Amino acid sequence: MEGGGAEEEEARAVEELRQALVARDLLPPKFDDKHTMRRFLKARGFDIDKTIDMWSEMLKWRKEFGADSILTIFQDFVFDELEDVLLYYPHGFHGVDRDGRPIYIEILGKVDPTKLLNVTTVERFLKYHVQSLERLFAEKYPACSVASKKHVDTITTILDVKGVNWMKVSKLAREVVLHINKIDGDNYPEILHRMFIVNAGSGFRLLWGALRGLIDPNTAEKIEVLGEAYQCRLLEQIDKSQLPDFLGGTCSCSCEGGCLRSNKGPWNQMMTSDNLSQSALMETGHLSNENLACQDMEPDVQMKLENSKSSDSSSVPLKMLSSPNTPVTRKENAGTPRLTTVSSTVTCFQLCHPVWYHRLLKLLVDVIKVIFVFLFRLLSVAQLFAALRRVASQCINTSSTGEHVHTPGMKSSGPTNKDCTAPCLERLKRLEQMVMELNQRSPRIPPDKEDLIEESMRRIRSIECDIKKTQRALNRTSLKQLKLEERVENWRDSMLTNSCRFSYCKAI
Repeated sequence: MEGGGAEEEEARAVEELRQALVARDLLPPKFDDKHTMRRFLKARGFDIDKTIDMWSEMLKWRKEFGADSILTIFQDFVFDELEDVLLYYPHGFHGVDRDGRPIYIEILGKVDPTKLLNVTTVERFLKYHVQSLERLFAEKYPACSVASKKHVDTITTILDVKGVNWMKVSKLAREVVLHINKIDGDNYPEILHRMFIVNAGSGFRLLWGALRGLIDPNTAEKIEVLGEAYQCRLLEQIDKSQLPDFLGGTCSCSCEGGCLRSNKGPWNQMMTSDNLSQSALMETGHLSNENLACQDMEPDVQMKLENSKSSDSSSVPLKMLSSPNTPVTRKENAGTPRLTTVSSTVTCFQLCHPVWYHRLLKLLVDVIKVIFVFLFRLLSVAQLFAALRRVASQCINTSSTGEHVHTPGMKSSGPTNKDCTAPCLERLKRLEQMVMELNQRSPRIPPDKEDLIEESMRRIRSIECDIKKTQRALNRTSLKQLKLEERVENWRDSMLTNSCRFSYCKAI
């Protein structure tokens, strides 16, 4: 009864907040969702006035930062340096825990802030961080909700701090982390389910004992600091098949370049329209978990995304010790505030979902192929008619210049007609054979050729990456060379000055 009473109080608080936001014109259809409002209420202790202020600042920040358009099909921000960033800041999503929540992993011991800021800028890194949150909002939570048949809007985080020297963390790195944590806390609150800090040494435990009192108690309860014997605790929450081998699991993702680059999870499977409808209803609060659990799900079709799996190997960066807050998908409502149609929600999801973007590109390529095949066949028919026209003209010329003159009362001679029609029939047969051969050919590229093309594209991308690295190395070398030349010139000038002084003194 107590639990039911608490849920009723939360529901009343959510409805009260909603009415207050509607009255102040602060409730866009995208955020008219009970789960979103409950998160903000929890972040402010269910204080309506403080929650309204936080909500208003969130909407203002989204407009200034451009968070609503950072993940659209025609997005103007592409994080091209992701491959370099992953070298100096290993992180990524990989699998789900036993309750279907996404798992986010960071290897902090291998982070090199200096090299990281050499391959990107703070501004672009912050945009990448927000884009990763929005991608989590658009892809991962809906996919996990459908796969687990219940509403999912939290993540499980694993931070590996082995080898981290906390005393050598630069001031700039600390400022970036604080900025990211402020963005998360102010705009994507109450998302962390559980954080495991593994391979924590005695120094970190002392540091954590001092910091624990400065962190919000609710957040501190979600954080577990574990030493080197952490595998058993992780396996209580995560299945071995979902945990990377370097953390005690059985997954290696060798074909994908490693677990942190594979972006493994239900979000890599294309949802059917029925599943999208279920996810949309569940996200807007119109489909209960019990009803969803009773429905049979259709098998998902495995669909691998290309490189920017890299662009979708996207993840939430630099959570460190504060809550790695991440958003939940909120679908647009049409008409009345509480009524949301499935079709409008699915349409919104399709526009935001990168999978549909890749499907659209693939469909466009197929249409272009069909158009080229049609034009080629049309050209063949045109050549056929041109050939027929030439043969007919030849026959007319032959009949007009022949030895026999045809009169209305006379029949044309047999040999002349045979000579005119024989080449035409032979050409028609050859053209028919060519048309039949063209019809038998498949308009699609053979699978083995597609594999070769994909492999070539991967090699080209790898070469481009190497070229960029080489270019940066050459730039650094040229700068060093200029400095050396300057030093040599200064040394020569000083030598000349000293020699002149010596000669003058000797003469005296």
